[in-house]
Amino acid sequence: MLSGPGSSLTLDQAYQAAYVWMFHIGEPPSEITERGSQAVELRSATMSALVRVPDHPVNQRTILAVLASEPDDRQRVIFSATGFTPAAISIAETQGISLFALDGSGRATPQNGRATSIAPTDTPPAPFASDDSADDSTITAANWGTTEFPVDEWTDCPGCGVNQHVALDACRLCGTPLTDQSSPGSPPDSPVYRCRECGSHDVEIVAAGNPALNR
Repeated sequence: MLSGPGSSLTLDQAYQAAYVWMFHIGEPPSEITERGSQAVELRSATMSALVRVPDHPVNQRTILAVLASEPDDRQRVIFSATGFTPAAISIAETQGISLFALDGSGRATPQNGRATSIAPTDTPPAPFASDDSADDSTITAANWGTTEFPVDEWTDCPGCGVNQHVALDACRLCGTPLTDQSSPGSPPDSPVYRCRECGSHDVEIVAAGNPALNR
């Protein structure tokens, strides 16, 4: 269950993520207290949540410090943006402290059995956009050449000459339909397109039966 460093959340973002989580489960915080440069404590009527953003996984010292704090009847929870060490998870489990790791989008993931028992079945939406959610599907001429398809599965667009995969119905650049004019079902003398020079956008039409196609 160890979750190592990797979250890019600031303390302000981490506390906001914890606030959203507590509000979602019906424990809206009524008190917010700073506990140093890397920690904030959120308190509701029945829950006390410590939010940590250290540069390493939270260890057993933090768990012991929470246990040594002034006792009350509130349920104790710790949110960490860098996860927890195995020792911290073990001690927290035996002492009834719920541990949650916050990822880069602010989503809280249970790290011990106690946390799993109180985690909502309907997880609240991630409050922040993660780097993983960035849209990298934009197609540009620069990245069209990076593909796992074999070279012989590519063809030139009859409209602009840009190389396209044969599975596409239309060119990604100009929208020209990409029909296989040389397929067995095509009329023998139907026109097909051929680049004058490899990679050029200069295209000419020749008859399918023209011997020039075989040169």
